Amino acid sequence: MTLDDLIKRIPSISVEAICIAQRASDDAAYEIVWVNKAFCEMFATTREAAEGTDPFAIYHWDYSADFKAAMSEMDAAGKTSFMQDTFCLRYDGSAFWGAVSFLRDEDQETGVENIITIVRDIDLLKNREQSAELALIENEHLLAKIEAVQTRLMSAINMSPDPFCIYDARDRLVIWNPAFADNVTPHPDTLKMGMKNQEIIAMSLENGFIDEAVGQEESYLADYLDAWREGKVPHSITRIQGRDYKVIRSQSPNGDRVVLRVDISEQLRQQRELQTYADRLEEANREISQQAMHDELTGLGNRRFLNARLVEMIETRKQTGLEIAALHIDLDRFKQINDTMGHAVGDYVLEQVADILRTRVRSKDVVARIGGDEFIILTLCAPDSDSPEVLADRLIQEICKPIMYEDRPCRIGASVGIARTPMIPADELITCSDIALYKAKTGGRAMKASFDHGDLEALQSNKRLSDDLLRAIEEDEFVPMFQPQVNTDSNEVVAIEVLAYWDHPQRGLIPASEFLSTAMEIHMDGKIDGMVFRKAIAECRAFFSGIQDPPTIGCNVSLSRLTEPGLIDELNALDYHGGLAFELNETILIDDGQAAVLDTLDALKGLGVSIEVDDFGSGRASIVGLRRISPDRLKIDRRLIEPLTGSDSSRRLVSSIVEIGRALGIGVTAEGVETAEHALQLADLGCERGQGAFYAPPGPLKAYEFSEENVTRFAARG
Repeated sequence: MTLDDLIKRIPSISVEAICIAQRASDDAAYEIVWVNKAFCEMFATTREAAEGTDPFAIYHWDYSADFKAAMSEMDAAGKTSFMQDTFCLRYDGSAFWGAVSFLRDEDQETGVENIITIVRDIDLLKNREQSAELALIENEHLLAKIEAVQTRLMSAINMSPDPFCIYDARDRLVIWNPAFADNVTPHPDTLKMGMKNQEIIAMSLENGFIDEAVGQEESYLADYLDAWREGKVPHSITRIQGRDYKVIRSQSPNGDRVVLRVDISEQLRQQRELQTYADRLEEANREISQQAMHDELTGLGNRRFLNARLVEMIETRKQTGLEIAALHIDLDRFKQINDTMGHAVGDYVLEQVADILRTRVRSKDVVARIGGDEFIILTLCAPDSDSPEVLADRLIQEICKPIMYEDRPCRIGASVGIARTPMIPADELITCSDIALYKAKTGGRAMKASFDHGDLEALQSNKRLSDDLLRAIEEDEFVPMFQPQVNTDSNEVVAIEVLAYWDHPQRGLIPASEFLSTAMEIHMDGKIDGMVFRKAIAECRAFFSGIQDPPTIGCNVSLSRLTEPGLIDELNALDYHGGLAFELNETILIDDGQAAVLDTLDALKGLGVSIEVDDFGSGRASIVGLRRISPDRLKIDRRLIEPLTGSDSSRRLVSSIVEIGRALGIGVTAEGVETAEHALQLADLGCERGQGAFYAPPGPLKAYEFSEENVTRFAARG
């Protein structure tokens, strides 16, 4: 909703401090755009001074990182709000405890993102918690004093609401008050002077007044009389008719015995309540400590826990001579689990991975979750030991096994970066293990890599490329190039593939092979796909406007593009009158054919979009997977076509793929057709389409001459 709508929903008078901050895009910084009067009073500022400042500056620097981590966890969990007690910082530098409610809202029309922060001053509550603890101690001291005074003054009690009586030296009842009679019998008149103590206790037992004696009256009476005669247990607590009494017995110089039953039910109730409150405080402190140092979802340590344990391990290293190794673990294909199966399944997978890590390390090792799907293990090892590398291999092997969720397999993997002392200073282990992780991921899935100093330069180069890619997306620098697909028998153009190129202002046209992997790492591949797709459709619509039956346009589609919520609506709105094909890489589709992806494929087919499996033979697609998605066409990876003319085994392999296509009713296209010999052999093997430099390199549409007569008679060099 808009800022005005948000402000209208806020009470004009509120004791809670409220501020609203906005940012115009994901790359922009948040700025406070509105605060209420209570905010100005609570944070010692004015509205003019607050507006335009960083909304996260109100959190004390010791707690700011925790607050942002909580916000990141909120994002990872798909929530829009959370609450947290934290230390707040006024604009004059003073600090106080605040209960913070944090909400996120997006204006659907403008895309502006709002965050609403509501702060309640809980300094007084924190002080009251401490006062309650002091009151508990003080109450215990007071109770001890009361008991001492009661003991000394009991013989002087004349009138009391509490039951009391006096027995003479021969244990005969001589004095009692009404409360005592009610404590013994429902018929007070039955008490008579001169009754023996034994008779009175027996009367209480007969009437069932002594709660703990019910069902064992004889043994209770015998024990009571033994203690009475021997002077044992001079003070005790007994429960009579649901009330708790402290029984105080004393003997005067003349031999009289004074018995006072003090009703302490209320005191015990208060003690129990205070004890319960104290227990709750202790439990709350434990929970706060747990939350501050551990990840809520997996129970593993968080970054704060990791840093604290690293300090301890550094000290251990000094004392023992052992070295420290950091294993930085990132899950492969985890984003696809979240995107296609939902965050609940993603959370379950994270919990299972956490269990694997816990059970595969030693008790003295440290395991922490430091990000959405990132984990760190710190382990001590001998200077020449390969145990970190062995552990990395074991973890990769375990995590790559399918994780079952409701009878559905979730297939992920793990990449591991390793950094270790003494090559790396201990305080730089985490950073360097992250660099090694990047090297492992660029080497492929389910890989491990160790840090060396040459990695830093590669990381910096990739960072420059990532920044340049983000700039290029903002500047709309990605353009389509087109490459025809030709019938291998007739040289007729049957389709045109759209290829993404980066029109770099200094370097010129750059093919996707040089930037796609980095685009995937920063999750921008789907945005680039969409940008190139829309430009290609616009060009083809204009270029083929005078042709009744233009060729099919084939476009590469990443998984992130395929799972965009608005994709089907966008395709419904297209007015291109030719055919459309989506080419999906087999390694990211067929093995991850979850229900959401399959539903999208069905919807695409319903719109008349052909589905093609690109780079077939480069991944781990199965025949079962092909049958499940029922593609219209397979495109054989160029690496299988290149050795075709000089290798019988390559020829047999390509022939097998063609036969698979025939058996499943799927068309086959060969990529990387570079020579006439390639084209001839593919035609001989029954591969009906070819694509490659032999026919034409990628280029702009204007480089080709199409008309109603020659649209299927492209002048291929063959």
